[in-house]
Amino acid sequence: MSQGNFERESDEINNVSQRVVNQHLARLIDLAHDAIIVRDPANVIIFWNQGAHSLYGWSEQEALGQVSHLLLQTRFPLSNEVTNLTLEQQGQWEGQLIHTRRDGAQVIVESRQVLVRDTGASNQLTAILEINRDITERERLQREQIEAQARELTLQTTKARMDEFLGIVSHELRTPMTTIKGNIQLAKMRLLFAMRSLPKDNNTLLNNVEEIHMMLERAERQANVQNRLIRDLLDSSRIQSGQLDLQQEQLDLISLVHETFEDLQSAAPARTIHIVAPVGESIPVLVDAERISQVINNYVTNALKYAPEDQPIEVRLEKDERTARFSVRDHGPGLSPSEQEHIWERFYQVEGIKRQRGFPVGLGLGLYICRAIIEEQQGAVGFESTKGEGSTFWFTLPIVEAKLETTGTQK
Repeated sequence: MSQGNFERESDEINNVSQRVVNQHLARLIDLAHDAIIVRDPANVIIFWNQGAHSLYGWSEQEALGQVSHLLLQTRFPLSNEVTNLTLEQQGQWEGQLIHTRRDGAQVIVESRQVLVRDTGASNQLTAILEINRDITERERLQREQIEAQARELTLQTTKARMDEFLGIVSHELRTPMTTIKGNIQLAKMRLLFAMRSLPKDNNTLLNNVEEIHMMLERAERQANVQNRLIRDLLDSSRIQSGQLDLQQEQLDLISLVHETFEDLQSAAPARTIHIVAPVGESIPVLVDAERISQVINNYVTNALKYAPEDQPIEVRLEKDERTARFSVRDHGPGLSPSEQEHIWERFYQVEGIKRQRGFPVGLGLGLYICRAIIEEQQGAVGFESTKGEGSTFWFTLPIVEAKLETTGTQK
């Protein structure tokens, strides 16, 4: 074989090999998930892969020969002119573009564009390679996350201001309510004293004075309701700010329960409350007596408020080696699973439950405050409830070692 024939045959083999390589690369490019577009210097599309078809909706036949930014209705960060100037000066450009699909939907793409020049001496611009990746979903998620964070910040700011407002308002209300209640009690005392000196035969005057006394009694009850609501608001504000004040002392939980129930029974003498507690024993706990009485009172009052009047309330006090457990069982309406999820939340009130007579509407703070009080004293709260079958609310407290009391002088 002559030298000339050998060179011609080698060139043909090289050309065939190059075509095979180019075809393989074109196949790989066409199968790429990203949209790959090649434009001529006039921005006319000369290559459109399968990824571009999937992203934008136009087939290769429909896209070829179209001006890319007109077909896709491209929205540039600044302008088409600025993007082209950057491409010309730097040879590449990266950024986000908004394109419109064939169906009219808009997509956000992360675009990378590179100038392709002649490898010869002229270095003439031959094409622009553009690779676009769909980031619409990513941008949507990021936007929603930013919006959620903004909403959370707004809620936290609003909540902080509301807590501050509630603290100020409840504190300002407490002083006049204390004065009102004091004046009502003083008026009742003076009225009772005056009634003793009234003539017994003046029935009209006696009836009028007794009626005034009844009005003062009602006013005092309402003042007590308002004081309780104000106290709940103050406690809620203190809990939120981490300033719940506790004066702990060691005491017998059984004695504290019985003392609390004397006041409860006098407030609802017609109701039946069964108490089961260890006999002849003590349950030493380190607690704030007033606060634990507040929790006991709330548990039992809730049971009385919602349970039928002819059904007893069952109170049980138990202990093991380390823990005391107080529980209140009622035969009221019970709680549904959805209601149970929110029962300890601040300001939550179960809708559609009828209250028994004589019990005012609350603010939905009672159980929220009870939980904070118990947990602040290393205890736990909980409940078991079935809709239509009643509820059992309980709390536990750690038992402490009883202090030894000494009488007289040791010898």
